Amino acid sequence: MSWSRIPQRFARLAKRILRKALLMVRFGMLLIWHSIVGPPRILCFDEVTNAWLLRAFGAEVSRNNVRLHSPITLHNASSGFHNLKIGANSVLNGNNFLDLTKPVTLEEGVSLAPGVIVMTHNAFNDNPFLEDRLSRLVGSAPVTIMAGAGIKANAVILHGTAIGRESLVAGGSIVARDVPERAYVSGIPARIRKTL
Repeated sequence: MSWSRIPQRFARLAKRILRKALLMVRFGMLLIWHSIVGPPRILCFDEVTNAWLLRAFGAEVSRNNVRLHSPITLHNASSGFHNLKIGANSVLNGNNFLDLTKPVTLEEGVSLAPGVIVMTHNAFNDNPFLEDRLSRLVGSAPVTIMAGAGIKANAVILHGTAIGRESLVAGGSIVARDVPERAYVSGIPARIRKTL
């Protein structure tokens, strides 16, 4: 072994240690800040930090290839992210809105395109007139998006729905009913167009 390589190896090791120490300081500062003010409403950090914050406040996020692109808005989550579960190999492509009034489950391999909205409740902003006239639409229920499902840009998933395995929801669609396995749905409200 050459003596001239020792300083280079030491420098690389020192850089790695410093990088990890700075990352831990950053995580620590974020955790202290959000312990005081509560969980963040909007995740606007890098993928690693977004996943770390979700886990720190109670979400179940797989450690296997989950990509969480910013920004992600988390609604009705002032007590934490316990109602959120994200499986392995899932992708949230940014500008996503997740209502955590009830559980939201994204199983393995789920992809949410930019602008996807997942709602678990509907209350017409506590407007008594609308809630009385449209009482059949008021309520809250969990949403499940099963393994391998793809939700395209600006689609809206309403409360109480389940998207079947390997299904595809077209961009701009509003899903108000369950989508069967391996189905392609589109429209307002979304209807089955074909089987995949």
